[in-house]
Amino acid sequence: MKPLLPVFFLFVVSSNFAQLQPPEAYISFAGFFEEEFEPSAYLNISVGSELFALKHLAPEVDVTYYFGGQSYEDWAIDPSGDIGFRSFLNRFFDAWVWGVGPKFFIQDEYNRVVFIPKYHFGTQRATGEYADSNQMEKQQETKIDFNFWAFSLGYEFLATDTIGKLGLYLTYTAFNAGKSLNQLDFSDQGYYKQNFNTKAIGITVRLSTGFGKRRSS
Repeated sequence: MKPLLPVFFLFVVSSNFAQLQPPEAYISFAGFFEEEFEPSAYLNISVGSELFALKHLAPEVDVTYYFGGQSYEDWAIDPSGDIGFRSFLNRFFDAWVWGVGPKFFIQDEYNRVVFIPKYHFGTQRATGEYADSNQMEKQQETKIDFNFWAFSLGYEFLATDTIGKLGLYLTYTAFNAGKSLNQLDFSDQGYYKQNFNTKAIGITVRLSTGFGKRRSS
């Protein structure tokens, strides 16, 4: 019986390897609702890789760029009815984050239903630029390291024989740009501090490609 064990082990390994799908590269775009931003949303762009796919699991790694912001304008009317004073404030944030997590999926020959929990970590930056008609200018910048989770539930359309797919996902992200934006302070210039909390639900669109043919499961 013992001589059969190595043969059985090799059979299991080889059969799983035969179903192993090669890596794919992907690019994705996402938008998340935030009413205090312009135009009521912030965005991200991701580039990553599905390292392999086996059975109902595909680990992923990616790097993502988040960005968004808002602009304010204020003015005062002088006794003649003209604008005697005008000021402007632009708040903007961006962030580079790494992401890693498993993709769980159920698929047939043409489609996948997927769930992706992903852990992210990186650095976000906020900048504020103030200017007014009295030629006064002021700038601020803050940076902070942070981490968060994101969860995506979606649907992928598979290419019939080649590696590649189009994915549409509903994504919840715990990304919070307020960690940097809330540190900007222009209250001396008449602009009150805001309490941003940008955890949100959004839509993600992803395009994937690879170099080879899809192996039959």
